[in-house]
Amino acid sequence: MMVRRFLISLGLLAGAAALVSSCRDASPVGVEAGTPTLRASRHGSDPAADSLADDGDENEDEDGDSLLSCRPLPYDSVTRTIGPAGGFIEVRHNWLVIPRGALRTAVAITAVAPSDTVAMVRFQPAGLHFDKSTLLVLAYDNCRIPRSVTPRIALVTDTYRVVEFLTSVNSPVDDPRFKKVHSTRQVIGELQHFSNYAVAW
Repeated sequence: MMVRRFLISLGLLAGAAALVSSCRDASPVGVEAGTPTLRASRHGSDPAADSLADDGDENEDEDGDSLLSCRPLPYDSVTRTIGPAGGFIEVRHNWLVIPRGALRTAVAITAVAPSDTVAMVRFQPAGLHFDKSTLLVLAYDNCRIPRSVTPRIALVTDTYRVVEFLTSVNSPVDDPRFKKVHSTRQVIGELQHFSNYAVAW
């Protein structure tokens, strides 16, 4: 009688074990071998691991608008008061050149260059308008760019959506407004008001 009960219990345990093993996923981590791996988005990837040299074989969509992918630099923020006489604001290696007469009164202007995977500057006070075109110089020495595209400055939202592009400006090296600008790769654009600006194509 005892042996019979033991054999019944053993049979029940073996059946339960077979049932449990048939319900388990064959993969050790629960991911099927055929499941594709999602690629990191442009702004979530680690550009520090990528070469910053121009690469003609990049898998970028060169027909659409895109922000440059950059190695993050340290955060920088500068506040200066600029009046009707005009002046310069430098934040990291980026410059805002405000001409005489662009402002009617003195304004405390803050320029922020975040530590980010895009080359961008945020300006405050938001929405400040200028009576004359102001020139913005954005450097992109720390960024990758496909060889066949021309960088330009884009007005972008807080979520990096391109709203519009600034009118590009070619400035001669001997222009006195840019005597302090030192960058091997930079783009210049005209802006009329403050927002977020980033290097794109």
